[in-house]
Amino acid sequence: MTNSTLADHAAERPEATVLFTMTDLLRFKAVAQDARFPLTEMFFDPAAGELRHLALDVGGWFDRHEVIVAAQLMGVPDVAHREWPVAITKEAISQAPQWSDPMAAMIVPIGTMPPIMLGPHGGGFAGALRRADDGAPVEPQLPGNLRVEGLARLNEWVGLPVLGRDGEVGVLADLVLEPDSHRLSHLVIDTGGFFAAHQMVVPYDLMEGLAADGHHVAMNVTAELLREAPPLDHFDRISRSWLDALRAYYQVSAGL
Repeated sequence: MTNSTLADHAAERPEATVLFTMTDLLRFKAVAQDARFPLTEMFFDPAAGELRHLALDVGGWFDRHEVIVAAQLMGVPDVAHREWPVAITKEAISQAPQWSDPMAAMIVPIGTMPPIMLGPHGGGFAGALRRADDGAPVEPQLPGNLRVEGLARLNEWVGLPVLGRDGEVGVLADLVLEPDSHRLSHLVIDTGGFFAAHQMVVPYDLMEGLAADGHHVAMNVTAELLREAPPLDHFDRISRSWLDALRAYYQVSAGL
């Protein structure tokens, strides 16, 4: 997907809402007054289909410092300048709740690893879990933030296999957001390797959440349903009539 702004044809319905794919919005800069901050993560509620929080890197070049900002503070994305205004002062952002990517803690520099310890039979292994006073192993504490616990992370969902009613039907390529309401409206499924079409737009209503294994996104679709869906030639400009036809095809109620 080259240009991820899913905009309506102005001649069809000028007042229609503009949609954005979330992976592209993650490449925008958050703007507060005269300061610009990189976006590093988005947190959403899969059941409600709503964007709840974003993580911003407000540190310097060599001092990464991420904070959590509520989605309600984000304004209308500026496509021309690739900026996403946030209604908060620079000082307030710097004092916002901190967050660190827990996955970053899994990458440990060699120099900080504990020394090699010998096992009873001469085998080596690197370090051991710290133990509490009662001898029980203590799990390492990963960074994070209680404010986003229980929410889904965009970077963890994109790339997951999609499981339909009749088996695996593709890979989750993106999620589509309506910034005004912070609602997730569609998913983009990459069906390359399965069908001739490579990326299919599917209403978010058909998403059922993570499968029982936690490694698939469950969708109320079949391979045939995706294969016969209305075709889309260009993702950079989608008409309202096409979106209405899409929802009618999947038999879901009118959306945006």
